[in-house]
Amino acid sequence: MLEIRPIMNSSAEDVLAFKTCCSLRAWDQNLEIQVKNNGDRPVIVPSYFDLEGDDGVKRFDTLMPNGEQRIEPGRFMSFYCFMDEQVWNKANRLIFFDIEGNTYPVRRDSTLKILRRCPKLFP
Repeated sequence: MLEIRPIMNSSAEDVLAFKTCCSLRAWDQNLEIQVKNNGDRPVIVPSYFDLEGDDGVKRFDTLMPNGEQRIEPGRFMSFYCFMDEQVWNKANRLIFFDIEGNTYPVRRDSTLKILRRCPKLFP
């Protein structure tokens, strides 16, 4: 079970500059997505998500860090990306995935978790 908390207009630039200590600049990273593993086994999450709205579904595959990320039980990690505020405001929900095909939808305006793991989309 993943707990997902999107934070629009976070201070990601300051966080990334502090964490890297290598002067990495990420001026345009205005969306932070905190993902916590509340389950009892590791979950591997690819660094993309879908944003679902009245206009359909759009995939965002520009998350930092890039690639598959392993999240141990009880641990969390933050992902960062640029999000156009008009696109964000039109969305209804954000959908994360794991490599086993499970989906983890959360309302765009969610301040906490609230999600159940959905069945695999593909057998």
